[in-house]
Amino acid sequence: MDLLVHHGEVASFRELCARVLTSKTRYLVLDLDRTIHLGRDLGQDLGWELCAYQGYGREHFGRIEGRQQGGKFLLDWDHPRKTARYLAHSLKIWAYPGVYYGLWGKAAARLDWLRRRGFRHFVGDPVRAAQRVPQITLLRHLQTTSEEVLRELAQHIWRRHEPDQVIDREDLRWVRAEWPQIEVVLSSASPKPTVEVAGEALGVDHVHYSTLDHINSGEAKIERLQELCDRVGDPDVEIVGISDTSRGEDHCWAHHFTRVVDINSPTPFPAIVPSGSPLLEVHSATLLTKHERARRAAGHRGYLDPRRRKLALAQTKLELTREDLERRLGRLLNRINTLASGPGHITGDIAYRLAVLQEASTNLVRA
Repeated sequence: MDLLVHHGEVASFRELCARVLTSKTRYLVLDLDRTIHLGRDLGQDLGWELCAYQGYGREHFGRIEGRQQGGKFLLDWDHPRKTARYLAHSLKIWAYPGVYYGLWGKAAARLDWLRRRGFRHFVGDPVRAAQRVPQITLLRHLQTTSEEVLRELAQHIWRRHEPDQVIDREDLRWVRAEWPQIEVVLSSASPKPTVEVAGEALGVDHVHYSTLDHINSGEAKIERLQELCDRVGDPDVEIVGISDTSRGEDHCWAHHFTRVVDINSPTPFPAIVPSGSPLLEVHSATLLTKHERARRAAGHRGYLDPRRRKLALAQTKLELTREDLERRLGRLLNRINTLASGPGHITGDIAYRLAVLQEASTNLVRA
């Protein structure tokens, strides 16, 4: 790539777009969960909301739904029998997927020996591989009720989390006014009701979502985008992708897009990409939510949300050219190329070592 920029805190989404969009940009691809909202997985929330809806029954759920905040469970201790039935219903659906993801997703992300074993087992990142079990569980669970109910629940969730939004409809309307040639794509691993409700609220041009036949995650997002534009990866077709890229899910965008931007991300885009990538620039930024902007405007010194403690926040702007990156990453880049170009197939051990080296490259460019 030619340029890597860590912007630190950016005043607004519009200011960020002014730095990464150009008159040649044809598509702006947005992730949904944890990108449009800080720390919110709306697809996952839909599954938990449906558990409460079914466990309590429509009438009782309607009376207590307003108590739901950010947690997974909606508890009503004034009616213990109903609450017990609801919890039993939820555990029946989510106990196994929860334990499975807890082991290969969360524990493997923290314990290096387990992560290495996971790479051997899955021949790839165990965290992303483990996501498939809860994703399929969610999609199967959603089939137990009507689309009308799912849309209603998805709309409730969207309205509830409005204070956590970092991108809204007015922002995208401004993008179209400045760059009328751009088509906006909302591409998410979340299910259809969640993504359609979000797409309608934001006013995007295209929505891509998961079904049981197509989990819209990782490289699958690129496949769906290629159905829309068969020249994905062509240097003459400028595509900008913006994602929080949690757990590295959207890191593959850097292999196909012209510019990629991670916002509010715990796992920024890596600084090293395949030689055939059309990527020109990588950007990283902190964007504030509606609630944070309101607190800052009111003069609160501690206006940042506590959830940001888990994120890699850059306090000052850092800009690195290709020459700067080569000086910082030269030795590391040689090690990666030696591993990746070795004879034979990529084994679990090699995949693990490549992942560790990629993460080291991210740390080096932030130093």
